Amino acid sequence: MRNRFLHTEGFRLSALYAGVFALSVVILGAFVLVITNQALRDQIVAFSASDIAAIRNGYASEGVHEAREVVHQLMAGPAPSDFYLLQEEGRAMEGNLPAMPAHTGTLQIAASPATRGHEVLGVGAFLAPGLYVFSGRDTTELRAVQTHILHVMLELFAAAMLLAVAGGTLVSRSFLRRTDAMARTCRDIMDGDLTLRIPVRGTQDELDRLAEAINEMLSRIVALMENLSQVSNDIAHDLRTPVTHLRHRLERARTDSKTTDEYGVALEAAIAKADEILGLFAALLRIAQIEGGARRAAFQRLELGALLAQMRDLFEPVADEAGHVLQLSVTKEAGAIIRGDRQLLTQLFSNLIENAIVHTPPGTCITLSLGLEEGRAVARVSDDGLGVPREEHERLFRRLYRREASRTQPGYGLGLSLAAAVAELHGAVIRIRDGAGPGLSVEIAFPLLRDL
Repeated sequence: MRNRFLHTEGFRLSALYAGVFALSVVILGAFVLVITNQALRDQIVAFSASDIAAIRNGYASEGVHEAREVVHQLMAGPAPSDFYLLQEEGRAMEGNLPAMPAHTGTLQIAASPATRGHEVLGVGAFLAPGLYVFSGRDTTELRAVQTHILHVMLELFAAAMLLAVAGGTLVSRSFLRRTDAMARTCRDIMDGDLTLRIPVRGTQDELDRLAEAINEMLSRIVALMENLSQVSNDIAHDLRTPVTHLRHRLERARTDSKTTDEYGVALEAAIAKADEILGLFAALLRIAQIEGGARRAAFQRLELGALLAQMRDLFEPVADEAGHVLQLSVTKEAGAIIRGDRQLLTQLFSNLIENAIVHTPPGTCITLSLGLEEGRAVARVSDDGLGVPREEHERLFRRLYRREASRTQPGYGLGLSLAAAVAELHGAVIRIRDGAGPGLSVEIAFPLLRDL
């Protein structure tokens, strides 16, 4: 378990941040050391130059005697780390340093017994030809400040490392707990419990987003499996009756047919029944394919008003022949642009219009309408026919459901099931509503393109 911490992304990120912080501390420490060292050296040089200026003023006013007096007064000051030298022609006259080579400008004297074992930084200058003066201070305080800064930086570095390890451990433990919970849930799902979902904290972090995406995927997989199971059951149950009828036809042909012509008639009827079974089978598979969502890849920008106008032009002759009136009503503001599969939407509206034509008496007015309601494009296929009792509205979308009044008409009872599958594929809501008067209205509310 402990080794797992080292391999988590949280621990790696914590270590990376700690390394960056440590590097920042090192770079900052180096800059502080350099800047502080230079500032302190400049301060020592400035103090030394000030002392030399005082000695120079004394020499200028009353000569060497006054210069020696100024050096003596400076040495009597409170700073035991100050060093002075006044020499003439290489011979020390005053100060606490032995005679030394006369160099002007900023000087650094190496540690020696004369400097009490300290390095001395100062300034040398000539007051007059052969008369040399030096003022300086040992660098003990400078080294002490540098050492203190270095210790502080080392302490910050150690604290950063400790915080990185502690933070990395805490983050890794939290990360491992959540990933272990996700792994356990996935294993339980693999064992067959498809109702489980990965827990979501609600923090909207990357693990929450991953869990939500996995949960959505699981829900989709469960829906596809349920759909597959339903299709299998539909095929098993719904094809049983037509296959049984086909078998009975063939048995009657074998027992009742006496002549070649009778056999031919029986075979033609059997072939027609087989074609009906194949058509039913193809319709069920088509619904399953649509519900599986594979057709979303073919979605494109689509103007719904233009599609309804095309459907009106296509079915208007059919409606006229059946004694119906087919009309289109599109509101002016209905610039309904959606994303969808033109072929499937054509199938959807074809099924609805055909149902209205087939299942209503002659003289019925069928209206295709389109408008914008609550931010959605709402298309309706309405008629003023006899209508359907409200208690049967939900059953109309069931596969192979047919009303008693419609059993004499050709079909399998899959038209509205297919329409519902296409609507769901497009994120639309399909429902049946009673009109203001007699008749029926099928309403499909599509999300607009800007909402997708």
